[in-house]
Amino acid sequence: MIGEGRARAPRVGVETRAWVPGAVLRVLGAVAPPAVVLAALSRSTLPFDVGTTATVGTIALLAWGLWRPGHGPSLTAIATAALLAAFTWGSGPDVAALWLAPLGYGALRLSNWAGAVGWGSRVELGALGRPALRDAVVMAATLLVGALGLTVRGSSPAVLVAGAGALLALAWWVLGHEDDG
Repeated sequence: MIGEGRARAPRVGVETRAWVPGAVLRVLGAVAPPAVVLAALSRSTLPFDVGTTATVGTIALLAWGLWRPGHGPSLTAIATAALLAAFTWGSGPDVAALWLAPLGYGALRLSNWAGAVGWGSRVELGALGRPALRDAVVMAATLLVGALGLTVRGSSPAVLVAGAGALLALAWWVLGHEDDG
């Protein structure tokens, strides 16, 4: 008889806890890198108008992040923000670097997640929880080290070397484990 030899496919049910749509992570991962560039640009005091270039560059970065999310757009944004911070005219280093660094790190991690999920996928909050906690610790530590750096600006080289050593020890302690994100 026709159809007797074919077995029915079993029905499979899957339960998930609270989740985030993959499209939300993809959009956030695409918006974060241009936000870093715009934040750096808002602090920049370049002697010429960069409005048109910034607009085109930001739109291109956003399109790149939507088309192919991942490390490429976010690392490009971080490098651009660093160049903009380096060419800020004024006395001494710009304090904006203290909040641009954690913002860039957050954009990098968000882009990493965006590159790992599809538009129609779902990501459980539990899967985001542990890496997000570690990322929050890194960003908070970066802000703390930056704030401490402001207080010791103009201090002796020994204080600066001790601070750099403490930062390296903290980075090794926090990031020394295998990355599960």
